Amino acid sequence: MNRRESRPSAAPPGRPNPPSARALQRAGWRWREWLGSQGIAPAVFQQQAWRAYAAGKSGLISAPTGRGKTLAALGGPLIQAMAEEQTPRTAAVQGFRMLWITPLRALASDTRERITQPVAAMLPHWQVAMRTGDAGARDKRLSDTGKAQLLVITPESLAILLSHERSHAQFMDLRCIIVDEWHELLPSKRGVLLQLNLARIQALAPQARVWALSATIGNLRQAGDVLLSAWSGARPELIQDARPKPFHLHTIAPPLHTRLPWAGHLGLANLGEVAKLVFGTRSSIVFTNTRAQAELWHTALASIWAEDAATLAIHHGSLDQQVRLDVEQRLRAGTLRCVVATSSLDLGVDFPAVDRVIQVGGARSVARMVQRAGRARHRPGTAVHVDAVATQALELAEFAAVRELAQAQIYENREPLSLCFDVLSQHAMSMALAGGFDARQLYDEVRRTAAFRELSPAQWNSVLAFLEHGSDSLVQYPQYERLQCSQGFCTPANAAVSRMHRMGIGTITAHGAVSVQYLRGARLGTVDESFIARLNRGDVFNFAGRSLQLIRLENQTAWVRRSAGAGAHTATWSGSLMPMSSRLGARMQKLMYEAARSSAQGEVPPTRELQWLVPILSLQAQRSLVPDEGQLLIEQVGTQQDGKARPLFFYPFAGRVAHEGLAVLIATRLAQLHANTFSWACNEIGLMIQPALPISAQDVDWREIFRTGDLNDDLRTAVNFGELARKRFKEVAQIAGLVQTRVPGKKKPRQQSAAPGLRRPAVRRTEQI
Repeated sequence: MNRRESRPSAAPPGRPNPPSARALQRAGWRWREWLGSQGIAPAVFQQQAWRAYAAGKSGLISAPTGRGKTLAALGGPLIQAMAEEQTPRTAAVQGFRMLWITPLRALASDTRERITQPVAAMLPHWQVAMRTGDAGARDKRLSDTGKAQLLVITPESLAILLSHERSHAQFMDLRCIIVDEWHELLPSKRGVLLQLNLARIQALAPQARVWALSATIGNLRQAGDVLLSAWSGARPELIQDARPKPFHLHTIAPPLHTRLPWAGHLGLANLGEVAKLVFGTRSSIVFTNTRAQAELWHTALASIWAEDAATLAIHHGSLDQQVRLDVEQRLRAGTLRCVVATSSLDLGVDFPAVDRVIQVGGARSVARMVQRAGRARHRPGTAVHVDAVATQALELAEFAAVRELAQAQIYENREPLSLCFDVLSQHAMSMALAGGFDARQLYDEVRRTAAFRELSPAQWNSVLAFLEHGSDSLVQYPQYERLQCSQGFCTPANAAVSRMHRMGIGTITAHGAVSVQYLRGARLGTVDESFIARLNRGDVFNFAGRSLQLIRLENQTAWVRRSAGAGAHTATWSGSLMPMSSRLGARMQKLMYEAARSSAQGEVPPTRELQWLVPILSLQAQRSLVPDEGQLLIEQVGTQQDGKARPLFFYPFAGRVAHEGLAVLIATRLAQLHANTFSWACNEIGLMIQPALPISAQDVDWREIFRTGDLNDDLRTAVNFGELARKRFKEVAQIAGLVQTRVPGKKKPRQQSAAPGLRRPAVRRTEQI
């Protein structure tokens, strides 16, 4: 028997007979009886979802947070499973029956808690397991052996399971896949990886039905089409809860005619107001946008905390698993007065004991603000309320825009990515580990996904060449030979390649990290290596809500002990800031224009936030212009007579990510007219370009700079020579497998280059164009 014939067959040995209509009816009665015993009256959209599932359909369920999306998705599969188990079967069903995919470890743990009770009541012999980075030994054993009927899992852990040969037997009897918080995965490389894994599951279990859940997404139809792209010809059933859910946003801002900074502040000037809100309610979550900001706010609150210190906690993704789980458990139990958190708690996690959510700074999108607000009073029928702390002036306009859009339930579109070749190369390598693959068959399978629908044969061959010998760039380095292909059938080059690949599966890239651990005690989490490198032995720093003294740094571990004094340093991490959505930016711009116009006509703007901004907007209108929606304002500061190069300021209101690309494009095109050196800086509202040689804005043909012709070529040139490409190089290399980041039992330098002679350039802000 040759290797091609040895691949496990995807065809199952037997299936349960389809349940009868009477069996389905009896199972439906049992389900509704159990809901009634819990005091739950099924909503219309939940019943629609159960009927659609019974009809064999797949689709997307959209409902405001706290409305019961979990039960809407769970009811159909449970009714079907109960009915099937009342019907004589032709063969015993082995492996997974249902997958519940979540984007966050905290959400996975919370989901397992919520679904275990109804599953145990309806199907007491079912095993519910969780497979994430936080999973225990029992859960890992159940998932690895396929003995869990319902598995709660993250996209990365799903990719790991599918990279084993045993996945053919584990997944072939799968009945249902639930993708929670689909809007969070859709516009990212994690969503691309999940699409590829769903295509693999479709090949193993074509009978599986797929449903996604989302509370806040604008492009529902497109989201559903992408979800089911691997199921050729399947049209998603879109089910929405039409009942409005009130949204209230209260802004914490200084009195009128006082001053707020323009940027760069953390909002700690409002510490007193935040403390009043925290102490005025039973339990609160204070959301920040970064881990470092969370640490600083926790330290500030701890300095004025009048109650037991154990009632104040911090939660973010760099904390150790046990630290996070302890905080989550105490938050559910209602023993915490306040938790300072990042996005690690803002997706679908149920904390009924929490009565207030406070957002420090702008959340940068309508959907994110609504998601975070929904963590308070997470009970059906309750209004969504959030208190927002303005850390800088223009965040007041953001809060006004968020309130207006959220009340109208207008959310951002989540645009899916396409042709991410680093993710594709990783997936192809995973399929090689799972018993090998036929190159043509995998190409056809991959092209069924929305992300790779336009993949050409030449591009696919380039991916295989990259995996076989590092492509043309790395052909001289044998260590990059990861795949062996013979007569179109591909397998791993050796066992070491297989071990290393599984260590790097996923698209969440890791920067150089150092573990923080007590000399005698528990591990607290990780911080960036660059932060620890700035400290000396004996320095005190703030991390995990504690003041810690650095004792020594050894083998990528910072050994610490508690310090009685406050830390002079706060832990920092490298990472991408959350970009502001273009829809939110456009609405901010429109509101400020209308406020300036109404003020000029002697009218009072309708909201307190815009009233506060009137003096700033009036001054802007006197000295320059308050741009309307659809207008681009370009300003130049200084006078022509001083002889210095004056910076150019642009205000697209498109978010930091778009502004980074726009900055290098503008600099490239300006340099095409006159050779110059440029530096730039960006924020969510606009960007600044500083030339080395003087440029007069009046002398530039801006229509030529913003022409759409040759846009692709100029963007490619700008990115290839810009810092943007260098920022992303290591990330892409990690996903594609060029950079090894996690080696069990070994300590290796984190500044590993992708290949000899291809060291990652240092990031700098100035570009010679």
